[in-house]
Amino acid sequence: MQASKIMPKILDRLGFDRISKEDRPYIVEDFVFQPSDYPSAKGLRSVHEDVTLEETPLALCRQFHLQHQAQAHTALKLRLALCWNGFRDALNLLAYCSQSFQRGIPEAAVVNAAEKHGAGDFGLAWAWSGEGEPDILAFVKNNIFVGVEGHDAAAIVRPFARELAEALGKLRTGGPYGDESFGLLDDVRRRVGDAPSLPSGGRLELGVLPPDGWTYFFLTSSGSVNRSPENKDSWYYRAGAQKGRQELILFRVGRGIVPIRERLTVEVM
Repeated sequence: MQASKIMPKILDRLGFDRISKEDRPYIVEDFVFQPSDYPSAKGLRSVHEDVTLEETPLALCRQFHLQHQAQAHTALKLRLALCWNGFRDALNLLAYCSQSFQRGIPEAAVVNAAEKHGAGDFGLAWAWSGEGEPDILAFVKNNIFVGVEGHDAAAIVRPFARELAEALGKLRTGGPYGDESFGLLDDVRRRVGDAPSLPSGGRLELGVLPPDGWTYFFLTSSGSVNRSPENKDSWYYRAGAQKGRQELILFRVGRGIVPIRERLTVEVM
């Protein structure tokens, strides 16, 4: 039976509802993944990496495709996601991802990865065959979601996930994230004021993102941020049809998973 149909029942059996009522601190120390840092992954190398910002739930995601250097058929896919709004969003992301598989899941074989394998605060693990070491292991540690999918890698998945959980557990934690002023939107604020006014459809020049090795993501409550046709290195905000106070949000992230957020308020007339 497909995961979308049976996973709610599995989550209920493993205590998802109970732990969803709990809370955990936020990870505030950045985390940079390197396969060589983990004994179980020393034979692996990263062959591809993506970084994205997901809006629902709001999360900074890094996905790594790992290949074994000596065993061509052994591979892992690792997904790390920092959920900006905390532990419950990370649990919800785990539930969503666990329901996305298109192939049948051996229902009775799915276990709580935290209780069975010592990985995180709550998790799921199973072998596609229904027995033996897990091919799939996903867990939540504080506000971080971790997903590990193995291909011909059952001997690696469980120890690798546990080592990741231990590393995440050593990071400094704190309260919810706040905003910082780190450049582009702060420059706009100095130029046009704290809450510039625009007509619907109006354009606000934002400027150039520095070529400093960081990755940047824009979000808006209404309207859009676009690359300038006059200068491909410059960006602007186009006000939408929705009137009133709107937010322009800029996330900046380095090689890790903890972003910095900057915000600008815009009044659309």
